[in-house]
Amino acid sequence: MSTIMPADYQQQPDYQIVYSRRKTLAIVVSKGQVTVRAPAGCDIKQIRQLIAAKQPWIQRHLLRQQALTPAVNWQQRAAILIDGRLRKVVFCRATKSEVLLDNDKLFIAVNERVASAKLAAWHDKLLNDWLKAQAIVRFNQRLSTWADAMAVDYRELKLGQWQRRWGYCDSIGVIGLNWRLVMAPAWVTDYVMVHELAHRVVMDHSPRFWQTVRCYVPDYQQAQAWLSHFQQQLVE
Repeated sequence: MSTIMPADYQQQPDYQIVYSRRKTLAIVVSKGQVTVRAPAGCDIKQIRQLIAAKQPWIQRHLLRQQALTPAVNWQQRAAILIDGRLRKVVFCRATKSEVLLDNDKLFIAVNERVASAKLAAWHDKLLNDWLKAQAIVRFNQRLSTWADAMAVDYRELKLGQWQRRWGYCDSIGVIGLNWRLVMAPAWVTDYVMVHELAHRVVMDHSPRFWQTVRCYVPDYQQAQAWLSHFQQQLVE
C-alpha cells in the first residue's frame, strides 16, 4: 500500500528553545506554547528531529489546552468554522437571499421582504443549505479519490447530520458522512473518509483495521483530537 499524507501533516508547530545545563532533551507544552528544553550546545538538527517525531503528541496537547468554546451558537458568536478556519459572519439584507464566502467573511443575505422576527430561522436555513451544497460537491470527488488510492469500492455516498458520529460504512458498501465535516480542515475530513473506506477491508475496529487507516493517515490521532475538541462548534 502507498502512503498518502495531507500537506498539513508536514507543518511543525512554533516552538522556543531554552538551553541549560541539563543532559537530555525535553518538550514542554504549557498555555499553548511549545518549549524545548535542551542541553547547552545541543545541535539544532537534533531538536528539529525531536519536534518532528513528537508532532502528533504536541498537537494533541495543544488542542486540549485551547480555551473551551463558550456555550453560545454561531449566530451569537457571529463566527463559524469553514475548512477549519474561523470566518466572521456578516448578516445583511438584499434583494436575493444567498450565502457568499469572501476570504475570511461569510455573508448571509436575507431577502428584504422577510419579517425581522423570522431572520434567525432564515439564517440557519440558508447556512445549512449552503454547507450541504458545499459538502455534496467536495465529498463526492474526494471520497472517490481516496477509494481509488486505497483500491476499494463503495456503493454510494449519503450525507446526513448526526450528533454523535461523523460517518458510517454499512455491510452493502454505503458510505455515510456528516455534512458538517465541511466545516473541518481537509486533512480531518480525509481521515473520516479513510476511516469509513477502511471498513470495506475490515468491518471491525481491530488492530488490522487501525493498521489500514495508518497506512494512509499516519497521524490519524491528530484528526481524532481535532474532532473531539471542535465537536461542539460543528454539531451545534
